[in-house]
Amino acid sequence: MVSLRQMKANPKGCPGQESGHKEYSLGCLRGASLFSNLADKDIACFYDAAQPRAFKKGKVLYLQDEPAEFFYIICSGWIKLFHTSQEGEEAVVDMLTAGHMVGESSIFEHDRHTSSAQVIEDVQLLSLPSALLKEQIRLSTSLAFTMLSSMSRHHRRNYDEIALNAMQSAPQRIGCFLLRLCTGDKKKSAVFHLPYDKALLAYTLGMKSATFSRALNVLRVKTGLKVSGTRVEINEVERLVKFVYGSLAIKYMPEKL
Repeated sequence: MVSLRQMKANPKGCPGQESGHKEYSLGCLRGASLFSNLADKDIACFYDAAQPRAFKKGKVLYLQDEPAEFFYIICSGWIKLFHTSQEGEEAVVDMLTAGHMVGESSIFEHDRHTSSAQVIEDVQLLSLPSALLKEQIRLSTSLAFTMLSSMSRHHRRNYDEIALNAMQSAPQRIGCFLLRLCTGDKKKSAVFHLPYDKALLAYTLGMKSATFSRALNVLRVKTGLKVSGTRVEINEVERLVKFVYGSLAIKYMPEKL
């Protein structure tokens, strides 16, 4: 088995289930905020239990209210969390990508999942036993505090997004989402692909498809961005930031995105 010291030499990769290279698992674990600052001795048991998995678009990881045997760390790809009403209506709760965990909150909810999770863009992830996380939190005050901090940051992010969205126009909400996809080193320009189709993106942002299309056209005119299929080109990231956040733009400059 490769040692934790050796694995630190390549902390970011997670090539997928077919490679079988367990040395990449630590990089994926370290990519999640819950494990990023844990000592090697505290993360060792999670590394030993982690199983790399690869799932195609459309795969349902788990359903709301099901017993929770595992939680997951996303290494690449996108996962949708959603609730389903008694009438069968679906409400998207969150869209998560690399570095995020899914299913971990079940340990505080009688070991049942609080939402459903579906793959919306092919994913590479790590699967870990929920019982292990629950036991280690009981044994480690450091891990328990980190878990509470991680959950607090997540809820704060959701709260901030809800508050901001309530004040934004449809074009600004789309721009806000696109800025989240910009990497931190692309301060002047950015080129990337939308992680999932426009219909789902519109639904996630609380818009009808027609509203989304009109808002996207406004965004093109106001900021000069180009969208062709899933490809997005932002020639002036700062211009988009100013359009989205107005007088608050200085707080959200690309180096802080």
